[in-house]
Amino acid sequence: MYIVEALRFGNREDNSYVVGVYDHLHAAYRAAVAEEYWRGRKYECVVTEYKLNAENANNQGESKEEWCASLPDDVYVLDVLARVNKHLGMTS
Repeated sequence: MYIVEALRFGNREDNSYVVGVYDHLHAAYRAAVAEEYWRGRKYECVVTEYKLNAENANNQGESKEEWCASLPDDVYVLDVLARVNKHLGMTS
């Protein structure tokens, strides 16, 4: 997966947004260049490759999810469920 992000004057902290997510590199760069022209060249687009459903591991090779699973009393699992339910409008 390729994420195209627009950065105002190349600065991520100023005003940035996601242009789109693409499964082909060529399509991502087409969208990036089109966005730059569309925005009058005030935005610089960057294309970053990501793997779907993946994350970076810490220096011990442990994922953030694996680390969170060690929290006491299933705190992580309950928080995930609460947020999914809230997103789906299933909160009481």
